[in-house]
Amino acid sequence: MGRPFAEVIGDPVAHSRSPMIHKAWLADLGIDGDYGAARVTPSQLADYLAGRRADPDWRGCNVTLPHKQAVLPLLDHVDPNARRIGAVNCVYRGAQGLHGCNSDVGGVAAALDCVDLRGGRAALIGAGGAARAALDYLAGREVDRIALLVRDPAKAEDLRSAVAGARVELWPMDRCDGAMSGARLLINASPMGMEGAPAMPPSLLACVAAHAPGTTLFDMVYNPLETGFLAAGRANGAAVVDGLAMLIGQARAAFQLFFGRPPPEDAEARIRALLTT
Repeated sequence: MGRPFAEVIGDPVAHSRSPMIHKAWLADLGIDGDYGAARVTPSQLADYLAGRRADPDWRGCNVTLPHKQAVLPLLDHVDPNARRIGAVNCVYRGAQGLHGCNSDVGGVAAALDCVDLRGGRAALIGAGGAARAALDYLAGREVDRIALLVRDPAKAEDLRSAVAGARVELWPMDRCDGAMSGARLLINASPMGMEGAPAMPPSLLACVAAHAPGTTLFDMVYNPLETGFLAAGRANGAAVVDGLAMLIGQARAAFQLFFGRPPPEDAEARIRALLTT
């Protein structure tokens, strides 16, 4: 056998910081392995995974846009939490073949566990795999109401039943003012504002600015680190949490699944310094 390796797959994927994180931890722990990035289009996904199955050195992959939901039927086993959420962001070799799990929920927890949310309201932008993970986390934090801002509410009806214990409302983007009214937490779980993706529309940023005072803003986008969403909140009195908190949090679980050892204890502080200097 050769050198063990893992990777991140998506389309696009050039923006990903995951290789920097995992390579740093491999070096810190003296593990002779590697971690890369591969652009895989939706039409290539099934064949790509089939090819990786046959490579004994491949330990698995992180899964990013747009594959977090499409990858489920290609796996041999999906963890119950990921099945419930309806999205997988980590694929690894297990006793039943290729296993899928969702470490995004742990990443959201790393970003938001310190925020008081019980009985409050939250507004969430997006309807993809990252949004599903955030919904699952928020339901576990006993949030009273979650307003979900989506492009087409009719196509997102299944998200109403994706979580138990929280009231999920679907709002179109052009009614952001009503969706954000009274929210204690605003989350961007969409790719808007990400490098190479469309910017967040001025009308949506205006809503964010209007409802920012006294709230917490969390952006899952980490490249760039200071997005228009976070800037609008910061300038109007919100506490802001950037996307690195989630990225590093979810990477911890994935690294151990791929390489059999946890990252160093000071992982977050050192990786944040690496990625921001």
